[in-house]
Amino acid sequence: MSEVPPASSGGGADAAIAKMEATFNMAIEKSAKITELTTAKKAELDATKQRPQN
Repeated sequence: MSEVPPASSGGGADAAIAKMEATFNMAIEKSAKITELTTAKKAELDATKQRPQN
């Protein structure tokens, strides 16, 4: 009788989770960059809307 190797307990799942984590991390980084840019643009826009107070 030949030995049958034990079934892998989630090796593919670990790889899938790692890939999802990397994707989420990339999305979070992009979201932070977009937020940073839009905040700066809104600040510029607000500055142009300011009227001098007499």
